[in-house]
This record gives sequence, C-alpha cells and structure tokens, in this order.
Amino acid sequence: MAKKKQQPKEAPTPRRKRRSIDEQIADLQAKISAIKEREARKQAKADPALRHVSAALRSIDKALEASSDSHIKKSLGEARSVLSKLVGGEGGENGRVRRTAAEMGDLAEALLAYLHSNPGQRGEQIAEALDSDTGTIRPVMKKLIEAGKVTTEGQRRGMTYTAV
Repeated sequence: MAKKKQQPKEAPTPRRKRRSIDEQIADLQAKISAIKEREARKQAKADPALRHVSAALRSIDKALEASSDSHIKKSLGEARSVLSKLVGGEGGENGRVRRTAAEMGDLAEALLAYLHSNPGQRGEQIAEALDSDTGTIRPVMKKLIEAGKVTTEGQRRGMTYTAV
C-alpha cells in the first residue's frame, strides 16, 4: 500500500483588521471632499467666463510658439500664469499641467547644462537638483534621448543619464 504524501499545513490566513470609527469617518470625509471638488470643476466648465479664459490660454500658447521676441514671450508667459490660476491653478483635469514649448525648451536647456556638469546621475537626483519632480523632467528627457543629446545606462530607477 502506497503512503500518501503529507501536505504541509497551510499557515492560517491573517485576520483582517477592522477599521475604527474614526478611520471610517476620515474615509467618508475624503470622499465628500472629492465629490465637492468634482462638482466645482463641473461648475467651472459650465461657466462661460471660464470657457473664454480657457480659449485665451490656448491662444496665448499658440502665440508663445509663434513668437521669437523675448519681451513678448515674457509678457505672454506672465499673462498665461495669471489666467491659468483662474481656470484651475496647477493643471486641469487629472492634475495634468500643460507646458508651453518655451517652457519645455528652457527645461531641456537646464537638463543639458546640468548633465554636462554632473554626468551619470539618476532621474531623482536630477529632478531634486533642478527643484522639480521626475514626472516633469521625464518627457523632456525622452526627447533629448531621441535627439541623441543624452545617453542612458542601466534600467528603470537605476538608469543614469549622461550628456553627449
């Protein structure tokens, strides 16, 4: 008669921790504030004045791309920052920030200058040094890599960047 192999005993599943009343209330208050913010965004979209401000922002962005005069660009940038605060501050829906071509060009120049003086740094280090975050520098860095101005070594968070 063959003996049955004994299965190792399974560890008991850990018990689920129940949330306290205070934790439940905090979660509900967070949901309420999210609903209120969503409703405020909805009202802002329905407001004709804010729709015109959004159209003005798009026009300013086009003017910034077309202009080559530094004084005009500076004035348009100031006007854009004031209007963007009216529409919703730092980014519209999903927290996204729309940057102008001039801003992207300035960031690209700053990245290249930093990488020339500090080769072999990771994205987090570069972002910290430029008082930014990795989400802001990532698209600009990708364009620099595609253009062949920056080389990479390593993968994922261990990737280091060097200016060519």
